[in-house]
Amino acid sequence: MPPTLPEFSLEGKVAVVTGASQGLGQQILNAFTLSGAHGAVVDLTQDSAQKSVQHLIQEAKDAGLQEPKIHAYECDTSSEEGVKSTWDKIVKEFGRVDILVTNAGITGGAPAEDYPYEDFKKMIDVNLTGTFLFARTAGKWWINNKIDGRVLMVSSMSGSIVNRPQKQCAYNASKAASAQLMKSLASEWAPHNIRVNALSPGYIQTEANEGEEMEKLSKEWIKDIPMARIAKPEEFRGAAVWLVSDASSYVTGSEIIVDGGYTIW
Repeated sequence: MPPTLPEFSLEGKVAVVTGASQGLGQQILNAFTLSGAHGAVVDLTQDSAQKSVQHLIQEAKDAGLQEPKIHAYECDTSSEEGVKSTWDKIVKEFGRVDILVTNAGITGGAPAEDYPYEDFKKMIDVNLTGTFLFARTAGKWWINNKIDGRVLMVSSMSGSIVNRPQKQCAYNASKAASAQLMKSLASEWAPHNIRVNALSPGYIQTEANEGEEMEKLSKEWIKDIPMARIAKPEEFRGAAVWLVSDASSYVTGSEIIVDGGYTIW
């Protein structure tokens, strides 16, 4: 169903979502297309991005909506040249971009004293550098073209707290840095009518955290979640649409934590 309130409509907008082949990224772009937007699926491989495109188009058809324009793009978001060339392709095919969601990221951890340097560096490169590169490219293009852009950075509650029992200093540091990057860009770009916010999820039930080991961890996590359950990826749709729509027109530099109450304690 289309949104009841016009402020929540994304009719005719073009959204770029990185890491949108599955999980949260796919759900966010799905919410956008169901709200009237067109979109670009950016992922590490063309095949995974294209499969997501097919899924998103089918979702729109099942909802009885007009088929959105969605294209797939292969991109290593930690590569400066890769980000620039991908952005240029998207602009050429869509004509413009209104929304950017920097969702691409990796997880992982090890005791800090044993954390391999290359693993730590990769975490920062993907989660922080990749976020900066895409945001910088979008911001510059919007400023040059006088477009009121919207950036939504997917951070994490891990940028505000230290998770337990797993040890993941690199991940936590990368997400804390991305949240501060969001505030800095919001400050710099507000005069250009570019809004920058962050959506910081708690624990989400995705393919990435399935398996015996993750099941054991989940039982520990639930003990510290007031709502006593792990989130479903689709439960972040509403917050994402709100943060990039006119319904949040006076919101910038804000981090919205959606964690079932985990950070209350």
